[in-house]
Amino acid sequence: MAFEIIKIENLKKYYRLGDSEVRAVDGVDLTVSKGEFLGIVGASGSGKSTLLNLIGGLCTPTGGRITVEDGELTEMSSRRLAKYRAKQIGMVFQSFNLIPHRTALSNVELALYFNGAPALKRKSSAQDILIKLGMGDRLKHKPDDLSGGEQQRIAIARALVKNPPILLVDEPTGNLDRENSISVAEIFAQWNRQGGTIIMVTHNLELAEKYTHRIMKMDFGRIV
Repeated sequence: MAFEIIKIENLKKYYRLGDSEVRAVDGVDLTVSKGEFLGIVGASGSGKSTLLNLIGGLCTPTGGRITVEDGELTEMSSRRLAKYRAKQIGMVFQSFNLIPHRTALSNVELALYFNGAPALKRKSSAQDILIKLGMGDRLKHKPDDLSGGEQQRIAIARALVKNPPILLVDEPTGNLDRENSISVAEIFAQWNRQGGTIIMVTHNLELAEKYTHRIMKMDFGRIV
């Protein structure tokens, strides 16, 4: 029997936009098993990224519950949520979110700084994961000196260097060509084969069908 690492019950996220109420996530029920690679597809504005941000503890739900392993996110203090994000979650964003004035190595090291890892450990771990992802000759390069595919690899390294049990991935190939998209998907698939749990939001149905174990479609904030 698969172990449920994430359980979501009647999850809602509503907000106001002028005079209108936007139901970004509208009563979602979902369980994710440990070691699963789940793909979430749907049109822009269907609630995919909002759902991912809720699981990542980046925003507060209007209603419902999110249980990750033994913790209920809606009951966590801000300090415990920060610890949850630092220890249990790795996140990869479409926009990379790299710090432009820092090198590739420094961008990845920062993920471990917030984990409280000592300086030497931060540097060696960041260097090891970048080399593993084929970025060994780019350690001292800054984001503006790198291609989109290389920047995405740094963003992935930053997420994986913590060795989190759960990886949340938001449109990881949206800014990449087909060759780089496949390369990035292979990185996730390999990490998943080593036991990591992945939830990936993507517009790329072909990629989802090839690499994920299960595909969930969202529309108007609901699973359809």
